[in-house]
Amino acid sequence: MVCREVRCGLIALLVGWTLAACGPENAGLPATATSSPPAPAATEVSTDTPEPTLGEPATLTPGLPTPVAEPPAHLVPGQELVIQLIRMVDTSTGWAVARAEDDIDRIVRTSDGGLMWTDVTPPETVTLLGEPRRATLSTLADAQHAWAIYSGVFDLERGPIAVVVWRTADGGATWLPSTLIEAPGGSGFFEPLSLGILDDGFGWLMAAIDAGMMHQYIAIYTTRDGGAHWLRVVDPYGDQPVQSCPKTGLEFADAVTGWMARDCGGLIDQVTIDVTEDGGTTWELRPVPAPEALPSGFTYPYLCTPHSIRLTSAREGSFAVSCRQYLETPAPGGETLADGPHAIYRTQDGGATWDVREYPGGAVQWLDDARGWALGRRIYRTENGGSSWELVHEVNWDGQFIFVDTQNGWAVARDGEEVALVRTSNGGASWSLLKPVTAP
Repeated sequence: MVCREVRCGLIALLVGWTLAACGPENAGLPATATSSPPAPAATEVSTDTPEPTLGEPATLTPGLPTPVAEPPAHLVPGQELVIQLIRMVDTSTGWAVARAEDDIDRIVRTSDGGLMWTDVTPPETVTLLGEPRRATLSTLADAQHAWAIYSGVFDLERGPIAVVVWRTADGGATWLPSTLIEAPGGSGFFEPLSLGILDDGFGWLMAAIDAGMMHQYIAIYTTRDGGAHWLRVVDPYGDQPVQSCPKTGLEFADAVTGWMARDCGGLIDQVTIDVTEDGGTTWELRPVPAPEALPSGFTYPYLCTPHSIRLTSAREGSFAVSCRQYLETPAPGGETLADGPHAIYRTQDGGATWDVREYPGGAVQWLDDARGWALGRRIYRTENGGSSWELVHEVNWDGQFIFVDTQNGWAVARDGEEVALVRTSNGGASWSLLKPVTAP
């Protein structure tokens, strides 16, 4: 059984595990590559599709793509799960994307801290052309509200890629689909990279739709009604300067101000944060100063990547920059790249000025302005906004982490092809293996 083999392999690693981050959230270049964007799309037409009331069968709901197969049946109790992505709300409640032996992505929910999971998958057709479609969850959720979306593939018989964003307000008992979200014409695929909904109903969706030489072509959609309707505001056929380089993050402070980060290390000798002040329609590249550890700036032999965006208001925010250095002479182990330096950037005036502080590297997660973690194969914690860092633990796996308070955190741990769910109750100093199964 796939799940059992994965778990057994990772059990052997637990003795020396430390919290490791997969690094910046970087989707990388999708598999399909072209040297130019897809052919221009026809003008997008908005449709006012009526929505069903709660409880109506979602498979028959207007707004869904024409089904080509029945949605997968919910998993029976006691089935082993491999958690792929986790979004915990508190010490008990959380959401996740999980796979069982059929390799289908399901949306699951826990109320006991991650041991038992209820299959609450929306009635989406999750296989197409013989390949499973992959799911992602919104970065912002609570015990009752969550949003989910599946990737899309181009079907020559069915035409343009179309997907929906599912939303629930009752803990996954029922789901409503958005109106259709169409990828720009000529898109090779539709891979969601970032999905978020704010408390006032404003939200964003960024999806990769094609790739080329140091380009990750994207489309950005926004909603102002909590995910029921979406408007495409950016695609490759406009003049916005955000199509080059893999994307490492997108966050909005409100319905006006948002930041995007891109990994252009090696392509340009500069690090920028892309800023919108009109809800995502137009973007401005804002260069940031190099840290003191790079007196010559972001130039060769350094490759530097911005990531880990956090926006607390339209004027206050932070992000991290992780660098690698090419070595003219390989290290004793044969390595041609050295790690560092790394820096955290903070602003209180919308980016006019920056407070730059070095940090140990890895993905950064903040609980508030003072308390946070640097998450790599070495886990560090700060209690003073990054002025100093304490080494908490070392691990030998990579992970997608989430902390809900100073002590309690979870990670989807990966070692090669092996995946497991682990939990800490002491701020990352030690980790225990969870064996997730479907609830009765």
